Amino acid sequence: MTWLAVAMLACSAVVVGARGEEFSALRFLSGVVLLAAVTRLRVPAPYEAVFSVVVTLAFWCDVGRWYHRVPELDTVVHFLLTGAGSVVALFALLRGAGRELRQAAAKMPRWTLTLLVGMAGTSAATLWELYEWVAEQVSPGTMQVGYGDTVADLAVGVAGSLLAGALFAGSSRTALAGAADGAGGTKRTAGRGKDS
Repeated sequence: MTWLAVAMLACSAVVVGARGEEFSALRFLSGVVLLAAVTRLRVPAPYEAVFSVVVTLAFWCDVGRWYHRVPELDTVVHFLLTGAGSVVALFALLRGAGRELRQAAAKMPRWTLTLLVGMAGTSAATLWELYEWVAEQVSPGTMQVGYGDTVADLAVGVAGSLLAGALFAGSSRTALAGAADGAGGTKRTAGRGKDS
């Protein structure tokens, strides 16, 4: 699924670039780089697939100005993007962490893992808001930015990442066992972990 999303974003970059929309092409290319990096993290397949689809949707909403036509779409995309992105962010942190942290994450209580995923998602949501601000500075009028929009986006992002954290902690803990062994979470199927 991710490579299909990468191909869609790359083709989109070429098309808008050929139309003379260089900044839009750069936006799509940043999505290509992001999703190519995600494939290296060995995130559980359902989370990676949702993240890939929502990233593709988010960039099209941005470049196609769909958010201006359907303002509620912004809330939905932020909820889904931050939710799926929070699990991706957790695997990025674990991939860069030492073996001890990976082992600790595999054994932590569900509520702690839920909060850890939520914090990773909140950090990712903050970085996304910074991206939106930069995009608005470079190409004014293309983003819905402002204090109210940023706070609302962060609020739904926190909710999405906490929900994703609870789902992940309850159903996909076996993926952390692979990460703890240094395999980067090679198990790509959901399994039940015991409640700690």
